[in-house]
Amino acid sequence: MKQVETKVQAGTLSAAVAGVLLWALQTYVFKDGMPQGVESLVYLAVPALLAGAAGYLAPHTSRPTPPSSGA
Repeated sequence: MKQVETKVQAGTLSAAVAGVLLWALQTYVFKDGMPQGVESLVYLAVPALLAGAAGYLAPHTSRPTPPSSGA
């Protein structure tokens, strides 16, 4: 099985964490709800920004160098 690159793992994990974070904000902070326009933008922007930032900041996974031909 091939290794999943670190940047992909970071982006995926941060998107999942964003979902939990948004649920907690909606449940405990914004108990009365947010305006619908703001809510839709938050649900769109927060996971995208977190996944993008995590993927950008995660270290690059080096690929193994192919064996050299005997020529």
